[in-house]
Amino acid sequence: MSCSNCYNGCTEIVSDQCVKYTGIDVPILGIKSGDSLSYVEQALIAFLTSTLNGTGIKLDINPQIICEIVNKNLVACEDLTLPNVINALIKAVCELDERLTALEGDFAALEGPYTIGCLTGVTTTSGTHAILQAVITKLCAHIVDFDAFVLDVETNYVKKSELCTLVAACTPPAPPAEYKDRMVPFTVVEYYGTISGNFDVSGAGIGDWDKIYLCNGNNGTPDKRGRVPVGATTGMGGGPLNPAVDPTLGNPSYTLGGTAGSNTVVLSTAQIPAHSHTATNVLTDPGHTHFTTLSGAQVTITASTPLAKEATYGGNSSYLLAGATGVPDIGITDSKTTGITVATTNSSTGGGLGHNNFQPGLGCYYIMYIP
Repeated sequence: MSCSNCYNGCTEIVSDQCVKYTGIDVPILGIKSGDSLSYVEQALIAFLTSTLNGTGIKLDINPQIICEIVNKNLVACEDLTLPNVINALIKAVCELDERLTALEGDFAALEGPYTIGCLTGVTTTSGTHAILQAVITKLCAHIVDFDAFVLDVETNYVKKSELCTLVAACTPPAPPAEYKDRMVPFTVVEYYGTISGNFDVSGAGIGDWDKIYLCNGNNGTPDKRGRVPVGATTGMGGGPLNPAVDPTLGNPSYTLGGTAGSNTVVLSTAQIPAHSHTATNVLTDPGHTHFTTLSGAQVTITASTPLAKEATYGGNSSYLLAGATGVPDIGITDSKTTGITVATTNSSTGGGLGHNNFQPGLGCYYIMYIP
């Protein structure tokens, strides 16, 4: 006997297998419209059974929040069903209980006695809670000092990871490649290097020495050949000049680029110190004669005729030639000059040459950077 009201083509004689389910699909139960009533019944029974024993309840839990003690008690490679999770939790609780039981002796030790040190309001036998609270109170009382300490550390100390960066920032950069970039414009400096290959015939720098010039009077440079620098006395402003350099007192006047001075100096008479010379006297006496003759007498005098004293009258002596006759006039006196001359000479000396007027020096080239 076949069933009635069954769907077309049904050959079953059991009613629940000939009746078709025409409701909405239920994916969670695996039921679709058109399934037989017996299939729907089995699906409902299986769902209810799994729900009752928990095997059908699958938990959606983020694995990252499951702690290690729970995770190690879960069955590997199985879904997070309710029984599995509950079993893991039970095992974890039991394990923690065992640990706490083992630590009971340690907890008892936490109750002192304590060395309280600088803590106030507690004793050596105070409980752990009281000691901890006293520590917190002490720290809070010194929080301002702690903040100041932190500020001092952050201000005066750096992290090891930042040290290399800070040192690199303080390291001077590498010198410029071109020499002109290492010099101050229009400043003359000494140069003891070679000229060949660095400067042309005019004194202008070439290659790495571009815009650097020898101070030889060319290319707008001062002519420093054979000269030493001296500060200009004009155009610089400032207070009154020192008397040692004031041009109004007879000192040289120096303008920018002006020259003065010489290699030698000839002293004038006024510049020579006061001094004396030794004079040499030469006395020349040609010799002379005196003689007296008779009044009116003619006497011939020769170089070989000697004189003889004739007589003395009234204190006056008279002389006549030996062998002459006659008596001289009484009281006649004859006087003559001697003819002596004295010559004094003061010999001249000196060549009128100048003396050296330069100090010991060291020869060098002078160079200047002109932008």
